Amino acid sequence: MRLLRPLLALLLLASWLAAGPALAAKVPGEPLRRGYESEQTRARPGHLALATSANGELFTGNAEGVLRFNGIDWRLTTLPGRSPARALDTGRDGLVYVGGYDTFGRLAPNAEGGLAYEELLDAAGLVGDQRHLGFVYQVMADDEGVWFRTDQRLYFLPYDGGRAKHWPLGEEVRSFYLLQSRLLARLHGRGLARFDPANGRFELVPGGEAMANVPLPAVIERDDGLLLVARDGLHLATDAGVKRLAGAASRLLDGERTYVARELVDGSVVVGTLDGKLIRFDAGLSVRENLDLGNYGVIDLAVDREGGLWVATENDLLRLSLPSRWSLLGESQGIAGNPNDFEWHDGALWLATSQGIQRIDPSPSGQPRAARQPWTEYEAYALQSTDAGLLMGVREGLLVLDPGARAPRTLFQHPHHGVYALMPSRFRDDRMYALTGPNLMVLRKEGGRWQTSHTIDLGGISVAGIEEAAEGELWMGDTRGPVQRWRIDPETGEVLGRQVYDDSRGLAVNPQFGTSVYRFEDRIHATSGERGFRLEGDVFVADLAPPVTLVDRAYELAVEQTALGDYAYTSRELWHRPPNAREWQPLFPGGRGLAGYSYLRMGSDGVLRIATWTGLLQYDPGEAWVTPHPLQLGMELVLARDAQGKATPLPLRSEADQPVLVPPGHSLTMRFAMVSMESGAQFRYVLHGVTPDWGEWADRDLFIRALPAGDYVLEVQARTGTGRQAPTMTYRFRVLPHWYEQWWVLALGLLALLGVGLLGALWVVRLRTERFREDNRRLEARIAERTHELEDANRRLAELATEDALTGVANRRALENGLRREWFRCLDQRRPLSVLMIDVDHFKAYNDAHGHLEGDVQLRGIAQRLSRQHDPQREQLARYGGEEFALLLPGVHPSEAARRAETIRAAIAASDAGMTVSIGVAGAVPELQAEPDSLLRRADAALYAAKRAGRNRVEVDAD
Repeated sequence: MRLLRPLLALLLLASWLAAGPALAAKVPGEPLRRGYESEQTRARPGHLALATSANGELFTGNAEGVLRFNGIDWRLTTLPGRSPARALDTGRDGLVYVGGYDTFGRLAPNAEGGLAYEELLDAAGLVGDQRHLGFVYQVMADDEGVWFRTDQRLYFLPYDGGRAKHWPLGEEVRSFYLLQSRLLARLHGRGLARFDPANGRFELVPGGEAMANVPLPAVIERDDGLLLVARDGLHLATDAGVKRLAGAASRLLDGERTYVARELVDGSVVVGTLDGKLIRFDAGLSVRENLDLGNYGVIDLAVDREGGLWVATENDLLRLSLPSRWSLLGESQGIAGNPNDFEWHDGALWLATSQGIQRIDPSPSGQPRAARQPWTEYEAYALQSTDAGLLMGVREGLLVLDPGARAPRTLFQHPHHGVYALMPSRFRDDRMYALTGPNLMVLRKEGGRWQTSHTIDLGGISVAGIEEAAEGELWMGDTRGPVQRWRIDPETGEVLGRQVYDDSRGLAVNPQFGTSVYRFEDRIHATSGERGFRLEGDVFVADLAPPVTLVDRAYELAVEQTALGDYAYTSRELWHRPPNAREWQPLFPGGRGLAGYSYLRMGSDGVLRIATWTGLLQYDPGEAWVTPHPLQLGMELVLARDAQGKATPLPLRSEADQPVLVPPGHSLTMRFAMVSMESGAQFRYVLHGVTPDWGEWADRDLFIRALPAGDYVLEVQARTGTGRQAPTMTYRFRVLPHWYEQWWVLALGLLALLGVGLLGALWVVRLRTERFREDNRRLEARIAERTHELEDANRRLAELATEDALTGVANRRALENGLRREWFRCLDQRRPLSVLMIDVDHFKAYNDAHGHLEGDVQLRGIAQRLSRQHDPQREQLARYGGEEFALLLPGVHPSEAARRAETIRAAIAASDAGMTVSIGVAGAVPELQAEPDSLLRRADAALYAAKRAGRNRVEVDAD
């Protein structure tokens, strides 16, 4: 069914319309998340504060200092005395302000392009014992300046460098809350009060005494008043007083150890607790999500510019897509097994999984749970919601849950042939098709109830996609052969006609894959292997248009047309074309790490769902969506290096009329920069005049070898893990000529050469005159000399011959030349290079037993078998010496090279050669300071390790 399910192209718009009931409450999934632990941050676990900068970078207060994250790298800035960073906030001036232990300050740019901590105790006028602050618990930035709060005092520093202020604090002062128009604080034993900087006094707000003994993690300013997120629930503070809000949200928070809360851009409120829970309420304060993040308390929350919610816990960092239209249903919701199909029916989400039928109902607490239904002991494969009930295909047959019924009735039962797919007729609302493996069943609806009508023998077809082109006209792909077109009488089930579409009708069938069909834009399409076809008249023609041309695995392609647009997918790729659009765009809902797409369907609740390897992805177009800030691509580092490796920094940007000047003979090391919190950033480039086209997507480091003098234009593109692309960046640079390449030096050199030539000519004429009598002897000597030179040249040409005379493959010298060529090519492109060293086992003993002539025959046979195991257009096979061969694999990772080596070893061992080989594997991405011959030495060492380990095996270099 793994092959059948992705290829069944159900007509989702029809099934949506047939689903019957009006839209009901939805089942919320968990937001997509990504975790960052100590392995990524390279800092101690436990985070105390979060802030985002004006350019989108994330700053984290940590026990070791301040961590800065640009979406790719984590960098640590330490504070005086290795103080922890207890509090953070971003000021109106764009700088991040920090509170630690006995220190507060800000992070300011330094000369190296990084950030350095700039202490502000002097600016605050603190001297002597006044600098013994203890912990700075809060940093709050407003339009005028920044507030720093310690146990005993409150400090204010204006941005413009004006006079700092400070006020003493009593023991009753707990947290401060900075709002747009005022500064509030909770006074233990008194309540919520406004702070007046003019006199340093606190005045209770109306009804503020309600918070006298209730911890208050957050105060959020809203149109209808102040929302107080307290330990005992939610309260609303207005000029009339403080009122506790009724409802599920307050009940849910009552008793929770609420610690931090934050309002999101859609008006929803997210709350973190010390028990590791994350609870979100929408703008109307209904519970949306209730997530259990683990055993570590939530310490702080922050929102980045791309709609991501950052959660700092006592142990790690999390980034959640919240709010987001994408979410995930999986183990956290109790889903057991892998989803095969899913359907919205009767106000609930139904799942057909490898462990049966499950149902998920919307939950007022925000924690939906899957409930397994006791209607099958085995797998469930297909679901279809209709106004006459929910049809369920299971291993034992076909069930239907009639409207209002609490248990299903059986329509079809068989111990070996279950129902694997369901397809409603596009032309009759009272007809349904069901696949049982060997048969096709026709269902009919009579009196509002589904009944079986006919069973049709498929004649051995292994169905891979089924489409109804007209009433009673079915197109079916076959994993065992060509596409078939059947005409069926829908009333009697009689097969009226059956046509086979194979090579004779334009459809070239790959016997390894068979065929599959799907319907797209009112036309039948088919695939076989990696090729696509579409029906034109009564024959198939090559399909050279999207979506089949978009994907790498055409044999897995499935296409669905929905109200949200067209979707094309394989297990590794997902493409989308919005309504009324022409271009397809790749989709990466959860970044590049979330794939395994196996089935896509849009439910009658208006939610698009996709089954993946990790659960059920949901796309809800009705959810709030944060429009991310445009991406900006630039340079983080540009270094010019001379032949000795000395580096010189160059400007990070160029002007159209003023290119960056590069010293002659210098290579370039570049590092691209793009701040994005979406994981999986990739970059590619084209260097006009040097590279023929755009390179492949790779990381952000680029090495450019020393180039000849001239002007160059480098274009760079970048994209995030979700497929968002930044505008193309252009970097212009000019490589300056060497001193001897200057025009005036060349002109003087030419004049000097002409003068020397003239003097030389005069000298030759004189010499020839004086030695006229010795012409015959000189002529003979010259002939002898030329003859010797010709013989020497012939000898050198013979040495440079590239073919080994015995085996017909390349010789060792050709291998060495090829190794150096590919080494520097892979160095420029930052691609891996691998080498296999192959030695014939026990060859000396074979020679001793059968003689050298027979041994030569055996070597030629081995060489021929090795030649069949490599691509001569991209790879090089050579005889290294004696019975030893080498295979050069450019662009092949060591792990893939080891797999190739095992294939070669097994092929030789299974052949009629009567001999085996041992293989050593080595590979690496070439580095400037390394030598190409080192790769051969490492492969040779691995080869001898294979020999010592017993021969007829593959060993990989440990480095």
